[in-house]
Amino acid sequence: MRIIILALLFIINIIIVIHTLANPLTINNFSLRVILAALTFVLSLFFLLIRTTKVATYCAIITLILALLHIFIIAHSAYQYIY
Repeated sequence: MRIIILALLFIINIIIVIHTLANPLTINNFSLRVILAALTFVLSLFFLLIRTTKVATYCAIITLILALLHIFIIAHSAYQYIY
């Protein structure tokens, strides 16, 4: 079940990151992107701390890295929008 949740979060995050990079950096759907990135980050960190199997740990690490990338992209787009 953990692997399925991590896979879904990974797929949703990768779609939104690709969509964000393909379009100009704007503030559209900002709150949705922040909530998704924060939820992914917290759940990945939680699943990483649980450490049940190697596959779940690797999925958590990959999803955590993608969540951090998504957070950096959100911060960059907010900075570009404000300044």
